[in-house]
Amino acid sequence: MRRLEFQIHQVRNSTDNKDVNGISTAEIVGYFNDAQKYITTLIFKNNPYADFFKVQVEFPAVSTGVYTIPSDCYALNAISMVEGRYNDTQNNNGYSRIRPISESEFSYMFGYITRNNQILISGQNDVAQIQTLRITYFKQLATLDVRQAGITTVTPGVSILMNATPTELYVMDDHASSVDAQGDQVVAGIYFTNTSGATLLTTNTTGVTSSQYIVAGANACNRSLLPDVCEPYLLDYVKQRIYTRNNYSDADKQLYFTEQQKTEILSIFSKNKKDDDNIPITDVEFLTF
Repeated sequence: MRRLEFQIHQVRNSTDNKDVNGISTAEIVGYFNDAQKYITTLIFKNNPYADFFKVQVEFPAVSTGVYTIPSDCYALNAISMVEGRYNDTQNNNGYSRIRPISESEFSYMFGYITRNNQILISGQNDVAQIQTLRITYFKQLATLDVRQAGITTVTPGVSILMNATPTELYVMDDHASSVDAQGDQVVAGIYFTNTSGATLLTTNTTGVTSSQYIVAGANACNRSLLPDVCEPYLLDYVKQRIYTRNNYSDADKQLYFTEQQKTEILSIFSKNKKDDDNIPITDVEFLTF
């Protein structure tokens, strides 16, 4: 997928909105993020097990049986599987599935529940046997932003000096991320304490270098992580948002995605079925009895 600056330029040309005083770049960035969220929600509602969004994370076992759900998990109901590793066998690397249970079963049955952005494993004796916990979930994509500034100097654990004052950054978030020249995220979760100037005061400098750029958001990048084939749909959505903004009387008539486009998007992330889900029955001799 192209960097966001190129997509914004294309949208401005195609909608005849080249004047940044008419529609700001920050506003269009918001539309692109809305488009990405819309597509992600559409996929999750129809196929929460889509391989493209699937992430597996392993956690060292803890005696309490309490594990924090990863921050990029789409929602509490986006956890598709929890597994515990009990040995080093070759079968699934020793992992066995831990089934979800209800709150009322937690006191007497082995399983897991989710509460307060945590996974809780029940049964003290069973928890003690777990060597590693593995969680499979539907991920939330990194948000999008344009380059706010280039990084010139990094003082480890103290500050990040930029080649310009990132004015929009200070009014959008108090967290930033760094990206490489291609727009891919390098360092996330850069919390800064100042609200002006070309120097970010932050202790989160590990991995940040002078070859990178700053974008707004704790988990942000400069180009969408969706497949390239989704770019036309992002552009169409943003164009519709701009059209609606400029034509208030037609706002209730606009569809950001047609039914045909929704079908096309869903087909991109649908299961490409090559094998039967179940082993076929080839011995039909039992039918003669």
